[in-house]
Amino acid sequence: MPQIDPAQIKKILVVRPDAIGDLVLTTAAVEALKNKYPQAHIAVLARKYNQIIVANNPAVDEIITDDIYDRIVKHKMIGLAKYRHWIKYLKQKKFDLMINFYSEFPYALIGFLANIPFRIGDKGKILFSWLYNFPVRQNFKNMAVHEVEHQFKLLKPLGIKMVNRPKLKIYPTQEAITEGKRVITENGLQGKKLIAINLGSGGSDKSWAIENFKELIKILAKQYQTKIILLGGPKEKGLIEEILPEINGYIVNLVGLSFEALFGIVSQMHLYIANNTGPTHIASALQIPTVVVYNSKFQKPGRWAPWANRHKVIKVVSKCPYPCNPPICKRDICATEIKVAEVLLAAEELLAGKGALTQEEDKLERARLSFNILTFGNSPLKDKITNLLKDNDWRVWDISPEDLNKMSLRDILEFLFKYDINIIQAIGRSSLKLKIAALISCLKTPSPIIYLNNKGTDFDNINSLAHYYLDSIK
Repeated sequence: MPQIDPAQIKKILVVRPDAIGDLVLTTAAVEALKNKYPQAHIAVLARKYNQIIVANNPAVDEIITDDIYDRIVKHKMIGLAKYRHWIKYLKQKKFDLMINFYSEFPYALIGFLANIPFRIGDKGKILFSWLYNFPVRQNFKNMAVHEVEHQFKLLKPLGIKMVNRPKLKIYPTQEAITEGKRVITENGLQGKKLIAINLGSGGSDKSWAIENFKELIKILAKQYQTKIILLGGPKEKGLIEEILPEINGYIVNLVGLSFEALFGIVSQMHLYIANNTGPTHIASALQIPTVVVYNSKFQKPGRWAPWANRHKVIKVVSKCPYPCNPPICKRDICATEIKVAEVLLAAEELLAGKGALTQEEDKLERARLSFNILTFGNSPLKDKITNLLKDNDWRVWDISPEDLNKMSLRDILEFLFKYDINIIQAIGRSSLKLKIAALISCLKTPSPIIYLNNKGTDFDNINSLAHYYLDSIK
């Protein structure tokens, strides 16, 4: 891949206007840019909603307020006048380099028409990747790649490589930290275990059942002789009112807190427990030990797990038989499947100092929690591979050719949807029926099922088998 001459880069535009968590996960890449170009002026294009993430960041010299993102997500037309405004504005700014971390068409088009000399974006967006003169294939369909790793792929034309696990960086203001300490003092929590629980999910995933949260709060408060710091957004205010009378003596209720104040509170915690949502990545960036509950089949820890901090991810095999889309799903099947005892054990382990993983361990653990594997065949090797996966707590189902012959195409599709199968490993023989089902399933699933035909490769341990999967879906 050709690289860009560093001497030509004096002003950089970073595009990341979407969610809180997405911008948090981009901060490691922003710092890598600053390290590569210490004299360059770095501007971040972000919404008012998520600007707080980079507002106090020494690597960021300017924040530009975006007003296009909301139109994109609401499927509203972006008028010609709006495009003209942004093209004129960016021309006046004279950026040398634009990196589109959001990977959407309007930003690619504006950068192109504004004649920004070097433009980097996702090559996978084939309809408009030609708008970039340095396109990079990010391959978002690979669920084993973390979002932080996806961001660093876009830095390849700049000669920037991801070394080990770079830390996420956010910087609470001194005022926010002081306010966090004040809350702790006023509630008599000095010297006690400081535990925060966030009830929300931001709509990207299903929230854990409120009754489970209620039970967990009581147990933790009693066990550690403390009060639980309860957090959540405006949407959770009504939710907390339902259970407040039962837990009032066990909590400090800070639901509805501003993001700036939340930074200050979370920065003081010994433990943070939450659904998979943006503030979870804030806790990761602040190096707070974190328990994350993944409820739905839709979200995969491989891409969205906490990054480079001590953490525990909890995700069970859901019994929900339907294709998964949390933002529009009205069912609550998955919300109660993770038990309080599992979350409690994870909390206890983190408070005892456990949960640190090497880079390799973290990679394999994210794969274990993200891959749902169907093994097919009728041989000792198939049984060996299936048992190897089961013995190491991987998510695996197996099927014989005889059983497959009894299933209609519809039966197979229902099976694939029910167990959210994303890898089919045919061992010793292949199946046209399974291949067809895998192709058809793509019409209802966000990522295609990977069909692997293993004609005899043996595996001595789970690590070699895991890397076989990881290498096969690059």
